[in-house]
Amino acid sequence: MNPHFDFKIVVAGPFAAGKTTMIAASADGPLVGTEAPTSGGEAAVKATTTVGMEYGTLAVASDSFSVELNLYGVPGQERFSFMWDIVGVGMDGLFLLVDADRPETWATSATMAAHFGALSSTPVVVGVNRASTRPEVVEQVRHAVPVPGARYIGFEVIDPQDARNALLELLLHMLEQMNDEPAAQTSVQVATP
Repeated sequence: MNPHFDFKIVVAGPFAAGKTTMIAASADGPLVGTEAPTSGGEAAVKATTTVGMEYGTLAVASDSFSVELNLYGVPGQERFSFMWDIVGVGMDGLFLLVDADRPETWATSATMAAHFGALSSTPVVVGVNRASTRPEVVEQVRHAVPVPGARYIGFEVIDPQDARNALLELLLHMLEQMNDEPAAQTSVQVATP
């Protein structure tokens, strides 16, 4: 029987970066969330916001092991940053979402990266939403949101397969750090129900 592993992944990013959409698009089942109506000027950007956390799971399998990624989304607003510390405890990997079309939020992404980096030295993937065909924007984000050792990818959060592939990139990064060797030879795929 192949071994099974559970990993805790924190999905973080500024307000309206796409965290809720990413977890909903990639999870195997329904999203468990804590959305509430936004207030003030934020309501013009997005009608609801995460005020606690969100949760979903994604099963992944290879020829030699199986994995369940437990996805925890955190609020993007700094007033809820206490949740970053609570949810960040015991995380195995960080997926930091950055919105390619909102460079005014990139400084917030850098602040979040530093905050989570102080909590744990786990592997990080910086996923640039709306940048699957815009490598120049991914490079701009790499310079604006510097995270030592992180991988930077462009993807589309609304595309379920793209969202899953982005999370698989983080899993491969985690496996490489665990084994201290490239995981490129490991073939992993999303498990079919």
